[in-house]
Amino acid sequence: MKIIFSKCSKILYAEVFFIFIFSTVSCTKKESIMNQPITTEESNPLAQRFMQSQEAQKNQETNTEPSTNGLGISDTKYEEIIKKSLVTKGNNYLIKQVLAKMRAGDEVVISAIGGSVTEGAGPAKYTEGYAYQFRDMFIEKYAADKSKVKFVPAGIGGTPSPMGLIRYEKDVVNAAGRNPDLLIIEFAVNDWLECSKTRAMERLVRTALENDTAVIMLYAAATYQNQQGQISPVADFYKLPQVSISNGLAGSGINQEKDSKIYYSDYVHPVKNGHTYMARCLMNLIDEIDACSTDSKYQLPSGYKNENPFENFTTVYSDTQDKNLSIAAGGFTQKDTEIQAYLHGGKCFPENWKNDGSYSEAFKMELTCKSLIMIYKNANNDGFGKYEVYVDGKLQNTYAGHEEGGWNNCMIVMIIDEAVSAKHTVEIKPAAGEEGKAFTILAFGYSK
Repeated sequence: MKIIFSKCSKILYAEVFFIFIFSTVSCTKKESIMNQPITTEESNPLAQRFMQSQEAQKNQETNTEPSTNGLGISDTKYEEIIKKSLVTKGNNYLIKQVLAKMRAGDEVVISAIGGSVTEGAGPAKYTEGYAYQFRDMFIEKYAADKSKVKFVPAGIGGTPSPMGLIRYEKDVVNAAGRNPDLLIIEFAVNDWLECSKTRAMERLVRTALENDTAVIMLYAAATYQNQQGQISPVADFYKLPQVSISNGLAGSGINQEKDSKIYYSDYVHPVKNGHTYMARCLMNLIDEIDACSTDSKYQLPSGYKNENPFENFTTVYSDTQDKNLSIAAGGFTQKDTEIQAYLHGGKCFPENWKNDGSYSEAFKMELTCKSLIMIYKNANNDGFGKYEVYVDGKLQNTYAGHEEGGWNNCMIVMIIDEAVSAKHTVEIKPAAGEEGKAFTILAFGYSK
């Protein structure tokens, strides 16, 4: 009799097989047979055929293609979703210039600015983050002289694009010693309800482009969507190359549940293999651009995408010398050293103003501006309290220097936002009943 092992007959055959066994042994031997591995190949040729059928069926029902990417999908699928992440190559002229410098062995500065994903959160080591992996892949493939390529990391956790704008000069340009040749911007998972409504993002992009820096807009993914739809109109306006990790992952078959450890280590930070995927997506963009002819020379748009844009934007620290403003620090005479730190070393905004609660005298600043942003510290202890901000003598808002869940992280708020530049007086002092509580102002940023 010819035995056919199909999906429908597998269970039926198993039943027939057991009936055959039990019909050929005595009742006294049934118990011992039940306790034996009846499917061992040497015990019965039928068992051997049965096991072969099971293995064949298993191979039909599961994907047997190679999977070396660590994300639980075939390598073929992996390559497909890398390609899928490419939104647009934009105008490729500036990136072509970077590639030419790399191949010529010239000095090249690469930087990545963004939130914790860009900082390298998720893997066991921050240097396994996508920005570092991309740096290594990029240098390995395109640099004629690897020693001439400098990387400037500029990610910091829990921060949106307005803070990136305020940090850009210090954390990227000054850290590099000049404007970078290539800048990756990643704030798509941090820009929820950011205070500038993409004006800070536009100013950041425009500042880089004004200095002939090639800009790539990167949209990271999260278990809670992202702000790609909010940011992409700005990127499109400036014809930026764009990569969307969320686009690539959509329908990929990769387990993207919180704490899955397949792609996410929590709700937003990828594991090492997830960061590798991000780096590969960036490299795919570079490779695609390298394979294309060079676009016409990049021309910066004469106008802005946003109304009431941030023009002539300036950052202010406690050691800043700026003729456009005057500051009387009042009770804010100390430096706070317990502030948010970078994973790669150093503290964010060390030149700050702290009132330890010993003085109630207000911090007072006079300046001419149309927009003013303040960054302050959300302390991890209740020794910090609520402080009021007054603009031209009127209470603008009250801000808490300590909230539940605070970890000495940076908070960013818009204090002034007007269409026309004017002279203003800003005062910051303890709220009623909060005297004796501390408060730290980390920095300001304003647009004339």
